[in-house]
Amino acid sequence: MIRRVYENQHGIITLDSDLYGSRKRISTGKKSDKRLLKWYEKHFDEEFEKLYDDKFKPVKDDFLDFTLKQYGDIVLNLTSQNRREFSQKRALKIFENICNFEISNVKTFGELKLSDIKSLHILKWQNECGYASKTIANHRVYLNIVLQTAMNDDLIRKNPISLIKLPKKKPVKKITFYTEDEIKKLIAAANGQLKNYIQLCCFTGMRGSELIALRWSNDIDFKNGLITVDTRIIDGNEDVTKSDKVRIIPMFAQAREALIRQRMRSGLKEFVFINPQGNGYSRNGTMNRAFKKLIKNMDVEDGTIHDLRRSFNTLLKQYGYPQDWILDVMGHVDDAVNRNHYTGHLTVDMSKLGSIAL
Repeated sequence: MIRRVYENQHGIITLDSDLYGSRKRISTGKKSDKRLLKWYEKHFDEEFEKLYDDKFKPVKDDFLDFTLKQYGDIVLNLTSQNRREFSQKRALKIFENICNFEISNVKTFGELKLSDIKSLHILKWQNECGYASKTIANHRVYLNIVLQTAMNDDLIRKNPISLIKLPKKKPVKKITFYTEDEIKKLIAAANGQLKNYIQLCCFTGMRGSELIALRWSNDIDFKNGLITVDTRIIDGNEDVTKSDKVRIIPMFAQAREALIRQRMRSGLKEFVFINPQGNGYSRNGTMNRAFKKLIKNMDVEDGTIHDLRRSFNTLLKQYGYPQDWILDVMGHVDDAVNRNHYTGHLTVDMSKLGSIAL
């Protein structure tokens, strides 16, 4: 940030700073001398603020009395065209959670007037909201949109988020992978629809939100042995896949077996996986809880349905499938995500290289 005190061509002390966004050079009207130059350097922020207010103070606006919640809702709704329907709902929900955070015993974050929001409030929210660093970073995106717009509208002098660093990341949580033998145990131990769900996940690598969105007529092609993945369902909202891509997954024999068994259960219903009422699921939490209950008394690591997706990725690498092909099936842009979050321990057959005759 620029904080410069200098003598202009007329011998007048001038303050130069980008303290409130755009860079401004403001004359103090005071004749330069060494004592005054040092004094302005020492009291730069408060003097620059006074001069800035006198010269650039915004005209009274109806928005000046708006709270963070009132102004934020307007901004996020006006910018909704930049987000998909699901993302917009998520943005509004995240912003509402931020606004409900208690800044004091009498006020929530959302009840603060825009002009009253300080960096201290941002810091308090970050330290006490209880979210992981990555989640805070995601949530800050929407808060930053609101506060940056307020600054562009001259409703606040500076965006307090720009002055606050993200909290340090906590140690990376251990990621669970299931071996080939463990996958067999899991499938053998499960029954009914859960068995088919687990087996299909293990041999397609689909996300839970994608599995519950599968439809017999649109997505399952037994004749050509293909599964189309172009939709996900989260909290009852149907949307495109996380990567915005349509994936065509080959129907491995294990996946076909699971789908044939499931066809016998769901019959002519629209969705592949159905709830007790015969309708599709609005979220994948039901299956995930059933899976957690299944493994509770088994000799395997505690995990989630998503860990089965990671295990499938590991198996593909283990059996030497091409990297680009794996990325297409998993719906990843590059292999960095696979390496860092989706690949377990790989066993290499050292005898192949050792058998080369010299």
